[in-house]
Amino acid sequence: MDAIKSSLLQIVGYQLFGGERPKANADALKILDEAKAQTVFTSVFPFLQEDVLKNHPESFAELQEDYFRNLILNTNNLQEHRELHELMMSRDIPYVSIKGLSSAYYYPDSSLRDMGDVDFLVNINDFEKAKNAVLSAGFAVDHGDDEDSIHIAFTRDPMSVWEQHRSVNGIPGGVIGELIEKDIKGAIGTARSAEYEGSVCMIPDKYHHGLIILLHMASHMTGEGIGLRHLCDWAVFVNSFTDDEFAVMFAEKLRSFGLWKYAQVMTSVCEEYLGIKRNRWAVNPQIDANLMSGVIEDILSGGNFGKKDLNRYREIKYISNRGERTVDDKNVVAQVARTLNQKVYSDYRFIDKHHILLPAGWIAEGVKYTGLLISGKRKSKGTSAMLKEAAKRKDIYSKMDLFESK
Repeated sequence: MDAIKSSLLQIVGYQLFGGERPKANADALKILDEAKAQTVFTSVFPFLQEDVLKNHPESFAELQEDYFRNLILNTNNLQEHRELHELMMSRDIPYVSIKGLSSAYYYPDSSLRDMGDVDFLVNINDFEKAKNAVLSAGFAVDHGDDEDSIHIAFTRDPMSVWEQHRSVNGIPGGVIGELIEKDIKGAIGTARSAEYEGSVCMIPDKYHHGLIILLHMASHMTGEGIGLRHLCDWAVFVNSFTDDEFAVMFAEKLRSFGLWKYAQVMTSVCEEYLGIKRNRWAVNPQIDANLMSGVIEDILSGGNFGKKDLNRYREIKYISNRGERTVDDKNVVAQVARTLNQKVYSDYRFIDKHHILLPAGWIAEGVKYTGLLISGKRKSKGTSAMLKEAAKRKDIYSKMDLFESK
């Protein structure tokens, strides 16, 4: 790990959990660039502002403006959550805010958490009623207005984005997915009110919040990437428990969902690189320094939702199994073959019913791909490097036993 990333981790850990003040061992501007890519700029700039003012005075005003802009966005997000709460309560619609603001609740100061959209979950029976309520507040549907979508996204000028969820991201297919889906449905009924600087909203109880952010992390991590912000969300949440409290609340359920080892891995990474207290329940002899190093490098190399490496979107199909959201220990060649077969079955329904015709589907897909290359609609450049990176990521994720019940 280079000095920029190492310094960033030490600064973020200090800002969130205290301890001995670290010394930045890299140029402040480069650390702040990395902080932006990881969506933790609001946490890091206050720590480095004196350094910037002293060594890069020409950049200070612009960076300070970025910082204040983030604070304004966070304040606006808080106000919109208050608007959401008042809107839902006035229409007698039970709801619960998820992800961003709910995660900020566990930070030592909620303003340290860079905010994004307003995400909330409603019961399926209230979905249309809630949709109409949001539309009445001046929003328009942006996308997701169909029953197969996990959420419907609304936008309102100048920059409001609300996402109304039918369910949460990251739930796998199969029996385990059904168990998780059933569990998630209880999040609205057990929601609790939380106050942020005079604004009230409904957030999940600790169990459902932990499950939701684990699912969210696993889904995006094995996809385009999560970035440091999401690791911080998990770190502050875990740090709010004692060992016994966490184990009693989560061990049995997470084992049955195939998320226990993943929780142990991510917690061990938070202990090693962000300095949270040690947790006995997270100790696992299969989690060694190489695995933790691989995980943190994977997080930092992708950035928040893969913004540092657009190839990560292409890598998804070579890493996780479509629909199931699992990551097995097969090599990338086997994964490519599986992905190709799934694409053939999806594109040619009659082949899905007559598997003996599968080779014909391979030829058809090859012809289609060649046509895209010739037309310039698909670029071949970088494919070798992309597959190499996909293999590395797949090796890391396969050690987490995602959605394999124990």
